[in-house]
Amino acid sequence: MALINKLIFFLVYFGYDQILPILGENHLTPPHYKVVNISSLLPKPYCQESTSGPAIGSQKLKIVSRHGPCFPNAKTPSSDSEQLMYWDDVRVRSINKKPPLVRSNYDYGGYTVKIGLGTPRQDFSLMFDTGSPATWVGCKSCTKGCKSKDHLYDPSVSSTHTNNKSGCNGLFSVSYRDHSSIKGIWGCDTLTGDDRDIGQIQNFRFVCGQNLKGNFDEMDGILGLGKGDSSVMSQIPSMQMFSYFIPITSSRTGDLFFGYEVMDRSNDCSITQFTALVDGECKECYYVDLIGISVAGNKLSVSSKMLTSGGTVIDSGTVITQLPEEVYSALRDAFRQSMLGYTLLEKADKLMDTCYRVEKPFIIPEIKFHFGKENTIDVSLSEAGTLWTQTESKLCLAFASAKDNRSIIGSVQQRGMNVIYDLKEKRIGFGTNCPTY
Repeated sequence: MALINKLIFFLVYFGYDQILPILGENHLTPPHYKVVNISSLLPKPYCQESTSGPAIGSQKLKIVSRHGPCFPNAKTPSSDSEQLMYWDDVRVRSINKKPPLVRSNYDYGGYTVKIGLGTPRQDFSLMFDTGSPATWVGCKSCTKGCKSKDHLYDPSVSSTHTNNKSGCNGLFSVSYRDHSSIKGIWGCDTLTGDDRDIGQIQNFRFVCGQNLKGNFDEMDGILGLGKGDSSVMSQIPSMQMFSYFIPITSSRTGDLFFGYEVMDRSNDCSITQFTALVDGECKECYYVDLIGISVAGNKLSVSSKMLTSGGTVIDSGTVITQLPEEVYSALRDAFRQSMLGYTLLEKADKLMDTCYRVEKPFIIPEIKFHFGKENTIDVSLSEAGTLWTQTESKLCLAFASAKDNRSIIGSVQQRGMNVIYDLKEKRIGFGTNCPTY
């Protein structure tokens, strides 16, 4: 114990960069700290296919980042987070004000899956969204906001399309707080998965968008995995469980699994823990009780009421996790205290205020989320789930302060985890220590 305490003292007051080379390849990491090589957090210029997970045949879709090399014609996001800040601000305000959210105009956080609609099949890359209850695609009859290069659904060439039965007709219209909007009509058709890995879903209900306002870039639409009668899961009563693995970088692929076979997928990760899903103000969203956060093994000195009063949403669409101001300040201060060996960059980012210039390798404190008012579970974030890595030498703490008392856990914090939604048992699972793939 004395040796460990001395090591932590030297790491903090004399700098990690000076101590790590002395320790060599098999360096001793203090408890509740992690050694990170920044190159492992940066995407490669080529696509790295997933090689892990069980072969469960007809129940899988591949997840790819819309700005990574696995996505056709991908765009590279800017290192400046001004638009990321706008994206997440719109996202959070939309969740708090209840309307379902379609993605905003920026490339960050755009994880897509490929699906087919109709007979013969028409292919679309849709952003999978746990905060949206409805699935939509641009329609061939689109009169505004669609471009000639867009993938547009053509119901006239599909032998299985219908809009003349209950639930498969009617108007759809929604406006969002970023001034984007969608108007269209409901319809039903056969849905199939990427490379036909997911079985056919007959009479799948979705929106055929005819008037789109806003720049949706290369996005063909949304796959709605939120709550509600029009959600994907509501339309597949026999598969009330799904899970996803968000890759640690945009050059890797992940997986979206449906059905109770996803429990086999949890065996890939050495630790899988469940906590209850709870109700919240946003009826389309998934809530959990986040009751505490630890940094470097020390729980933040904030009341659990501060975290639970506004609720905590798990969202695949929000990028950077946002916490109530008091909670975020405590987290930031504890993280900074654990990083005294590095130079804190002043005003290096518009959204994230805790950024560092680092050398390789470096050490970060472990961050844990504590979920559940009863039978509390402790979920450790991965290195990729803690940091927003902008360049080979600059990284930021991937958290921000919310404008109210609500918390939203974004996609960055879910990177490297297998997240399981068990809707029948009303619980959510977090698989950690998963293989990197």
